[in-house]
Amino acid sequence: MNLHQLWLITRYSFTEIWRNKTFRVAFMVLIPLLIAYQVSFQSDMFNIPVEYTLVLSSFIPTQNAYMFNLLLVFPLATMGFWVHKQKKYNTLEALLVHPQGNDTYSTGFILGIIIAFMIMGSISLALAGLINLFASPTSFRPLIYLFYLVTLILPTIVFIVGITSFLAARCFKNGTVTTFFMLVYLSVDILFLSTLYHGLFDPLGILLPYTFSDFTGIADLPGFLLHRTTFLLLGIGFITLAISGLPRIPNKINGRQRAACSGILALFVGLLAGFITYNHHEQVERRHALYESVYEKHDSPNKINIIAHDIRFTYQQKEARVESRVSLYNPTGITLSEIILYLNPSLEVTSIQENLSPVPFTREAQAIVISRPVSPGDSLALDIQYQGTIDEGICYLYIPKQQKEFDIDNRHYLSCRFGHRYAFLEKDYTLLTPECLWYPITSPPVNPAHPYNTPCDFTRYTLTINHPTRLTAISQGSRHGIASGTRFENEHPQRNISLCIGKYEKREITVDSVTYELYMSKNNFEILTSIDQQLTSLSDKIRDVKETIEYEKKSSYLFNRLRLVETPVTFTSHYHPATGGSEMIQPEMVLCPERGIGILNGRIRAFAQKRLRFEISNWIEPFERSLYWELNNEHILTSWEEGPLSHLKLGTTWHYESTYNIYNFNPLFFNYINYIYSHKYPTINNLLNQIVKRPWENRDPNVAPPDSQQKALDYLNGKSYQAALSDKTLSFEIINQINELKANDLLSQIILKGTSATDFHLFVQDFMKNNRFRQVNFQTFDHAFSENFGWHLSEIFPKYFDRQELPAFQVKNFRIKRILSPTEEEEDPWTPHTKFRIEFDVLNQSDVDGVITMHLGTAIYKAGPDRRVDRMLYTPRTFSVKAREAKKIIFICPHPVVSHSIYTGLSKNRPNIFDIHDKTITLEKGMESTRDSIAGEESISPAIFFPPANEIIVDNEDDNFQITNPPAPWLKRFLGLNHNHHTHSSTAVSHWEYTLMPDCFGEYCLSCLRKRTGKGESSLTWTTPINKKGKYKIYAYIPNISYSHERSRHMITQEPIRDIQYCYSISYNNREKKINVHAPETSRWVFIGEFSLPEGECSVKLYDIGLPGQWVVGDAIKWVYQKP
Repeated sequence: MNLHQLWLITRYSFTEIWRNKTFRVAFMVLIPLLIAYQVSFQSDMFNIPVEYTLVLSSFIPTQNAYMFNLLLVFPLATMGFWVHKQKKYNTLEALLVHPQGNDTYSTGFILGIIIAFMIMGSISLALAGLINLFASPTSFRPLIYLFYLVTLILPTIVFIVGITSFLAARCFKNGTVTTFFMLVYLSVDILFLSTLYHGLFDPLGILLPYTFSDFTGIADLPGFLLHRTTFLLLGIGFITLAISGLPRIPNKINGRQRAACSGILALFVGLLAGFITYNHHEQVERRHALYESVYEKHDSPNKINIIAHDIRFTYQQKEARVESRVSLYNPTGITLSEIILYLNPSLEVTSIQENLSPVPFTREAQAIVISRPVSPGDSLALDIQYQGTIDEGICYLYIPKQQKEFDIDNRHYLSCRFGHRYAFLEKDYTLLTPECLWYPITSPPVNPAHPYNTPCDFTRYTLTINHPTRLTAISQGSRHGIASGTRFENEHPQRNISLCIGKYEKREITVDSVTYELYMSKNNFEILTSIDQQLTSLSDKIRDVKETIEYEKKSSYLFNRLRLVETPVTFTSHYHPATGGSEMIQPEMVLCPERGIGILNGRIRAFAQKRLRFEISNWIEPFERSLYWELNNEHILTSWEEGPLSHLKLGTTWHYESTYNIYNFNPLFFNYINYIYSHKYPTINNLLNQIVKRPWENRDPNVAPPDSQQKALDYLNGKSYQAALSDKTLSFEIINQINELKANDLLSQIILKGTSATDFHLFVQDFMKNNRFRQVNFQTFDHAFSENFGWHLSEIFPKYFDRQELPAFQVKNFRIKRILSPTEEEEDPWTPHTKFRIEFDVLNQSDVDGVITMHLGTAIYKAGPDRRVDRMLYTPRTFSVKAREAKKIIFICPHPVVSHSIYTGLSKNRPNIFDIHDKTITLEKGMESTRDSIAGEESISPAIFFPPANEIIVDNEDDNFQITNPPAPWLKRFLGLNHNHHTHSSTAVSHWEYTLMPDCFGEYCLSCLRKRTGKGESSLTWTTPINKKGKYKIYAYIPNISYSHERSRHMITQEPIRDIQYCYSISYNNREKKINVHAPETSRWVFIGEFSLPEGECSVKLYDIGLPGQWVVGDAIKWVYQKP
């Protein structure tokens, strides 16, 4: 091949492509669009806040390369016209009479196209680099830009040019057909193929995580390069096959055959690379299944304990050599025939010795089986040597594949995916957590058969690390420098320990005998320069936060230090049911994400460095409150995208849901302190910790996640708790929510047995204090409980675990009155010592006994004349309501009541917690007073909970209620945008959807339907038989959602409040009459009209007609018969 002629043809082809109108339009549209997007979302050019607290240096080039790679496919799809054009006369016709072969001519032509689009990509990345340099606080790393150009953009261009050329040369004779086929193929790829088999069929690499961590680079660099190489080779193969199919006479004997063979060979190598990728994922799945089977095979309630563990870790590049001396003890009452240890499968055990004598053992995946009997109460010491790498496939086996992929898919910044790593053992960086089994243990971190029954050893660890002096080693325990590295000694027995080695710098501060250490990369310490002015008050802030958390937890932080360690953004941890948290939060150690990215729910809006430096006083207090909320709550509200386009992270459809917080500090005060174990009641430790870590007086009942809780309640309505614990089809979120509901139910059952919540909490707190840093059998706890309260907690467990039906409650006639002392009058103002009389009526309309709780938010005032509130207490009052029983409940509250809500717990009620108000209280009249301070319960007639005989009520939950929704447009259905999952009344949708609201009408399900106004094609219909002819007044129950939304619109736009009306039609006896009614300001029955109805059927229909942007809400219809 003549290089001069190749360059000549390439240059002419490049010139022709560059002058092409389609190419120019693509250039003039794509480049400005990308730059405008990045200037808006990733720069501080206009002082616009960026999405994350701080960003990585790779975010700007990653986002630019991703979007350019995605948008590039559409102009590339028009390549079919250009290839077909080469079969006809064109501007290169003069060269066709020259002696260039097919290979030289076609290669030059295709190279010209590739170079043209590569230059476009280079310009896009160069402009992004300018934003990085001059309008972003992140550092500029030019090699990342070059990396993405070569590994991401180039394979995409080569593959699409190759397959388009092949289709044009071999399959289709028309450029329009070729282009249409490519557009369809690429659309299908973007919508569907990119989500299959880890992106194996996606030439764009949409789902590939290729964000660079400043610590360790890309999460899976070999996998990424293998994927891109696959499509690069496939593209070369298609190009070569296309060359062999051009109509020109070849200049060489067997030229076409050679080109075809070369193309087939390139395709074969590309397919082989793809198969290697596929086989890698299959091997991971097989190993997961193997590891689970090994855990289940050796699962036994009788285990030996490790009471002391001395580890000597020698750091090597991408490999570790470790020596462990474990002291074992048999706490069971039987002789153990063998010792079972667990160690990462990639760590090879080279020897096990006892008293310098070799001990025979066998290895099965992660299990080490030592045939050495141990009598009850006996102890022994083993010396174990092992070395090798870390297999991350052993981690988080209890997380379902779908849930794991979902969590990983939502670890991103804009479209920059972080990927996931569970451990690091690399050059200059090591991060090993207990989940990866980097040292031998007897109780694995996961029990696949019973994830909530994971016993643990509390072991006294010592860790010696041999490492280069340029690196810093971090672990739990007191730190001591030695000649070869670092030694850590734990003052308390720990459940487990972690190890981190890297190029860290340290800052520390000691507040009230607790040392707080911060380890960060040297380059990242610059982000702290903007808050140096806060250092003088940092001790006070730390003290205030610690005291507040300890007060709310009713527990103290028991460790002497807290190390905050910056970890790569690619490091991942999942919520662990056994600990109530994740490995981001460990005893004495917090693993913080790189540069703090995403620690506040992943999607906070903070300010760039300029703002941090000059406007710190404006943001530091809200930031502290947000950080405190993040660390102190088990649930956080997260947002994620749904629909076929969700994987593009373009914000097509958002869904908000409460999920478990991996940065929750609760385990530091509870789960890491002790463990109550029971093989018969596997979740007892989790249940007790749920109760203790959220004491009643600090428990805001309104923080329960709505979506997963409703699914959990639906499951328990017909199935037992025992069945749920063994049901592997339940999602992780639902089983966790079931445990939380059962924890609340357990406390309610304890209260009904005569033990107050405060007494129970104090007992558990004292028991845990007396058994700190040790594992205790439940029988020991139950015996202590019996001695303290006179009854066994296990007495209620058979019914507690096996109950399958749920109660259903109705609550009416809530009243709250101020109690006057003998010397007070009604006109006198109330004081912080004023008492209140509360009463309400309740009906249990089910066939099982139930428990209902009144949550009272009471204000505790500080001493002094100014009546300042010191704190809020959420005080519960729990009442038993037997099956089919109706009663009036009266009780006295000794403190001023600020809020009151009903919590029905495990019941059929939806929602199962709602605010309740005294409807007799008005602004003019105020609260009534009484001198009656007698509390008690009395039976009442259930008839007051049902409509009178002359009323007919049809609710939206009844069978004779109908919803009419017109089909969504075909494009919307195709893109999956016709289904919405909002459950809160703050969001209106285009189709009728259910929402739960306390102000809705219903027996035990308080729901309604709402939507935006339409064209009258959607409707709701309530139908009832009229068995007695006569006059009927018809009413509609209308929640105040529409009016509330209108008031919100008025406050935002300052436009006047519009007159909101609903359009109803009443149909009976082949007649129909339409009536407009005004939306009420408060939720209530609204009169529609009076009608003379014959016997037969009567229907009331509500249309989605109204003002633009108005909400239409349907709930219940009432027919009231009027006596003649």
